[in-house]
Amino acid sequence: MTENQTSVTPRLVEQIVSHFFWLSFGGGVNSTALAVLLATGRLSQYEPWRIVFADTGEEQDHTYEFIEKHFNPWLEAQGRTLEVVRDKETVLERWERFSVVGSRQIRACTDYAKIKPVAKHIEQHGGGIKLIGIDAGEAHRAIERPGSVYPLVELGIDREGCETVIREAGLPSPGKSGCWHCPFMRVNEILNLARHWPCRFDRIERLEQVATAKTGKVRYQWGDKQVAYWRERATAQKSLFEDYDIAMPCECYDG
Repeated sequence: MTENQTSVTPRLVEQIVSHFFWLSFGGGVNSTALAVLLATGRLSQYEPWRIVFADTGEEQDHTYEFIEKHFNPWLEAQGRTLEVVRDKETVLERWERFSVVGSRQIRACTDYAKIKPVAKHIEQHGGGIKLIGIDAGEAHRAIERPGSVYPLVELGIDREGCETVIREAGLPSPGKSGCWHCPFMRVNEILNLARHWPCRFDRIERLEQVATAKTGKVRYQWGDKQVAYWRERATAQKSLFEDYDIAMPCECYDG
């Protein structure tokens, strides 16, 4: 076994014989590095493979820019095509339809906007094994599930290693992916949204107001503070520690 190869567990052998591997691409550092390793032939044990991206319709702008300007051209030069799937409505449209804010406990948005569209696409194209881009530095998130494997964890490649793989392929770092309104956004991301995307911020404020009116209880999109608090804070002097107030542990996280 070479340095860049890893074993496939016996429980997957029967499925592998007749099915593709599917890289679930999130547009962030981890899944981009995994795509590079696959496309350049360094993970031949996962052949044949295809790559699918669940587009929520509300990804971060830098993610769309990276995919369009850099990743897609690079991938096509390797003879591969990014397959894109979408739910019938965006995450925010769904929240607005039900008059609810995002939930850090239920995390249903990951299920209906990411997991289910990808699973349906895989099923419609013959089934297969999902390759998940969780890096070795977050091995605790690599929960064993039937039909899923975690090559970066098995190879011991952490976030820094992923960045190196991407850089050596001649690609810029894609940055962290995720929806622009994610409940798990870090404080600096919330404040950046307030400063540079006031229309988007206003939309979340209206969502909070409708959800509050519906339930009779104050509803928050981010942490335990309403949008008005974040807007006011965005106009104040930037704190050196504001990046660390809210973590990002959701299952959509991709580096």
